[in-house]
Amino acid sequence: MDHITVLEQSDHEGVLILTTDRPKQHNALNIAMWEALRDALAEARNNRARCVVLTGAEGAFSSGGDWVEASIEGDEFIERVYGLTHEVVEALYVLPCPTIAMIPGPAIQAGLELALACDFRFAGVSSVFDIGFTRFAAPPEAISEAMLPRLLGLEQAKRWVFSGERRTGEQARTFGLVSEFFSDDSLRDETLSYASELAKGPTPAYASSKTLMNESFEKPVQETLAAANRLETRARRQPML
Repeated sequence: MDHITVLEQSDHEGVLILTTDRPKQHNALNIAMWEALRDALAEARNNRARCVVLTGAEGAFSSGGDWVEASIEGDEFIERVYGLTHEVVEALYVLPCPTIAMIPGPAIQAGLELALACDFRFAGVSSVFDIGFTRFAAPPEAISEAMLPRLLGLEQAKRWVFSGERRTGEQARTFGLVSEFFSDDSLRDETLSYASELAKGPTPAYASSKTLMNESFEKPVQETLAAANRLETRARRQPML
């Protein structure tokens, strides 16, 4: 049975730090964590957070969705998880302040989705990125479909999605998936140093700029989220090939 706390919240010089906290499961995202993230992001928005850092406890960002929990609970539960996933990812993407994914260790599948929803991704030597979905005959989540072509370019995004190969933090830096790459020992200090500087800045101006830049693409991510959600629902109702 999980400890009731699956998401730790702390403050560092005006920076709200959200830490996924299921270390024995490498911070796999169960429904309690999705709900905690949803509530924490709503609170951050209501309290006008100046900068948010999302990370994971004890050397793992997140190993993805908790499929053990999902297999026990059944289809209706899985539908609920997918709904929460989209709700959290969109809330993180549109949060009106800078957001940074601080990524120690694995960022896999749903964990990668959370990282992609942030404005910046800072990786360490131990970081591992795995999109994974194609190995299970399923499409990636919507934020991947929206953000990977923008970050990597269309051809490289397709190559990664189709191959499903794992990438190290250094490879992710080369391909443009992460903004910064540090040693594991310095990842936290470097990330919080940058986040603290952002927290001192003109948050309303950041919020306006973020909104305008996010909407400057031909199709807003929200439209892709809705379209991908429809495709995922259809795919889940069909047998795997």
